Amino acid sequence: MSLPLTYHDDDTENEESTIIYNYDWSTTSLGPIDSWEPIIKNALDLCLQSAYPICLYLGPDLITIFNKEIGKSINKILHFPDHQLSQLKTVMTTGKGVFQEEQYFELPRGGYKEEKYFDYSYSPIFKSDGSVQGIFNLTQEVTQKVLSARRFKTLSEFGRWTSEIKSLDSACNIITKVLRDNNADIPYALIYFIKHKLNVGSESLIARLTDTTFDEDNKKERHFPDYFPETLEIIELSKEVDKNHETYIELKREKTTHSFLKCESWPIHLLIKKGLHVKVILKDDSQAVLLLTKIPLGGDQTLSAVLICENFRKHYDLSVSRKSDEYIFATWKVNRRRKETV
Repeated sequence: MSLPLTYHDDDTENEESTIIYNYDWSTTSLGPIDSWEPIIKNALDLCLQSAYPICLYLGPDLITIFNKEIGKSINKILHFPDHQLSQLKTVMTTGKGVFQEEQYFELPRGGYKEEKYFDYSYSPIFKSDGSVQGIFNLTQEVTQKVLSARRFKTLSEFGRWTSEIKSLDSACNIITKVLRDNNADIPYALIYFIKHKLNVGSESLIARLTDTTFDEDNKKERHFPDYFPETLEIIELSKEVDKNHETYIELKREKTTHSFLKCESWPIHLLIKKGLHVKVILKDDSQAVLLLTKIPLGGDQTLSAVLICENFRKHYDLSVSRKSDEYIFATWKVNRRRKETV
């Protein structure tokens, strides 16, 4: 072969280069690697030597040269979004490059779809006759930047509303309003309150649905998705004791296995018993999580707030909801003490 193999100290890079240079390219629309024009060979060599993420799409079928996708037509890469395919075809036909910032992708990761954001550019690779032979793709992941900015905005919204907290009801209204208006991380939320005494069992307790992101202005009736378990306005926890809450489904996410409870009603009784959080799997195989916050009311009185929200991308999305409800309820408690002092 006329294309030299450039060796690197890194064994992984050597292995990848060997695989690419020894691949039977004659089985693709690109033809044997010896027949490739020098500019294509140079682009390939740059791709393999660069420490920056680079991908090549070559020929009329946009054959991919990148990691495990080597030699595949881009049409066979199932997670490629339609809008990005359209951009690639535009570059091939017009010869004009494209640059995009913070573009959204859903990538399969460990059995679920993970939210990702990228900055990327598509630059045409021209043959000697002036036609476009391929596309040079530079990519940088900016997921953490986008998520951090979005979550900071949500938490800032909670801070902006703290002066409006006059009661527990207003605190709940603020939590659900902010989450409803900023629903990218937490698409829905339900808040139950359970008032009880310390060191008293949950058998005689009642959970009351206080607020939800499904509440609409001037409408008293709430409509919940069909994939929800039974969602009652008032739950007598004594009737929940005998229900079977021991059916768990194990889901693997990346290298970690998570257990999700399969249930016919929200397992609030189990949450009060175990504390912290309970993860459940819903009828449509999506996931939700129940979070517990305990609010001292003075003396031996305690109010348990249960926040139910969707957990469909990653467990760290829940940091926003946990921080927000603890912050809002803590603010209400401070305001309450101020009034009592006055």
